[in-house]
Amino acid sequence: MKTIVCSIFFMLTSVMACTQEKTNKSLPDPSKMKNINSVPFLTRQKLFMYVDKTSLKPVINQKFKSASVFTSTGFAVVVNEKNEYAAIDENGKIVLGFSAEEINLNVINGLTFYKKDIEYEKKMPVWKWDWNIMGSGIKKEQTYHKIEIGVVESQQVLLSEDVPYLEDNYYLNFISVDETHVFWNGTLYEVKKNRLHKIENNIAELLENKRWLKGSDAEFSMYGLSQKKAIHSGLKGSETLSVQFEKEIITLNEVNKERYAPEVPKLLADNKTNDVYIFPQYEKVFPRKITKATSSQIEFIRKTSLVYSITNSPYFLLGVFNYDHDIWAYSWLYIDTEGNITDSIGSYDFKVLDRVGNLVWPDRKMILPDEFINKDWKFGKIKYYSGMDDCYLIAIEDEKQLRTIGLWNSREKIWEIKPQYYDISVLDTKKQIYALQKEQDGLYTLLDNKTKKSIGSKAYKSINSEGMVSIKNTLGETVYYYIDVYSGKEYKE
Repeated sequence: MKTIVCSIFFMLTSVMACTQEKTNKSLPDPSKMKNINSVPFLTRQKLFMYVDKTSLKPVINQKFKSASVFTSTGFAVVVNEKNEYAAIDENGKIVLGFSAEEINLNVINGLTFYKKDIEYEKKMPVWKWDWNIMGSGIKKEQTYHKIEIGVVESQQVLLSEDVPYLEDNYYLNFISVDETHVFWNGTLYEVKKNRLHKIENNIAELLENKRWLKGSDAEFSMYGLSQKKAIHSGLKGSETLSVQFEKEIITLNEVNKERYAPEVPKLLADNKTNDVYIFPQYEKVFPRKITKATSSQIEFIRKTSLVYSITNSPYFLLGVFNYDHDIWAYSWLYIDTEGNITDSIGSYDFKVLDRVGNLVWPDRKMILPDEFINKDWKFGKIKYYSGMDDCYLIAIEDEKQLRTIGLWNSREKIWEIKPQYYDISVLDTKKQIYALQKEQDGLYTLLDNKTKKSIGSKAYKSINSEGMVSIKNTLGETVYYYIDVYSGKEYKE
């Protein structure tokens, strides 16, 4: 756990990179989803074989040095004793052959996407040699990655490139737009017969409700999947926002300012109408006039530096950062599309996160009011994951500078998991399965938060959401194998 000072630093330097939490869940195609009954089982020879998860009888004859669980589409990654990777189906048939390239899989819209990646040294032309003036020699090679990304089912290759290390990179971050469309790497695809077909390139930002932004010559246009013409065009970025109150024009000169300019500005102004659309979804126009506000609210607005559009609501979020070291956080007001200012609004499924995923809005006082805290508590990170509803992981430092974390239910105003743990890992938000670590460097145990009961009787050095755990054996070696995180059943001899 990082200190509260680190959390504050990120709020100061990175809050303007906050984004609305995006669920980006895949839309499963039931015809492509499989009932997976096979799991990797660790033998006494320290090799993995696939067995039926109920009977533990082998279902695939081969044994592997390492093996993953099967995806919902029926594929897994295995490693042989030569440290070569391959992908297999449920029958053990190889669908991506063994090679030194590391393989990762991800399922979106019922399709299995793969990434092959290997690092190597590439000889460079003389003008790209690294000449060391201190006399330690000339480096004639550079580290590169060979990357291939494609679709397992159709063997379609979407990308095959050699990229310099720490420069460009590509990820399996495909996003489901609807049942037949996915977005990846700036491109919108239509899915037909397990193949992806490009229908739009050079997308700068994917938005909700099947919309996206494209940029050209510092101007942006908004498009929708069902519209042939642009929804909005001639949108230009701005860091200035003006609003009228009575006879005064209040001009905010540095709104949503960031250390590094984003590809899509947080404010987009229409050249023809002067309407301003606000990040993250640019779905409604900021009001030109304030129709109702108190004098203190107007003074607050003059200092506003953060303006976000709260989606699926008529409101915009207005933020002023308080640099008082006793507070060191944002204060908030809200304005609706009619120009009415209010101090608070109802509950909306909208989150503002910083670069590292910590919660900025709603803030701690909205989630955990002062009447429920000890007066000596100080607060660090607040984390939220999609599917946790009204529950938040809150880091606390007490008067003895002991740092712990707990799970707070903001609706019920109770600690679902009391702040008595060094770490809490979220394994399944829907079924409320958590891994708890009592002390630093301690072991993790499983908790079913719905029943408030421990799962299994074992503790582990690590546990991930797929059920892979690690332990130290009697020789001091780290051993990895799989368990069922819902029952605690172990898959090993």
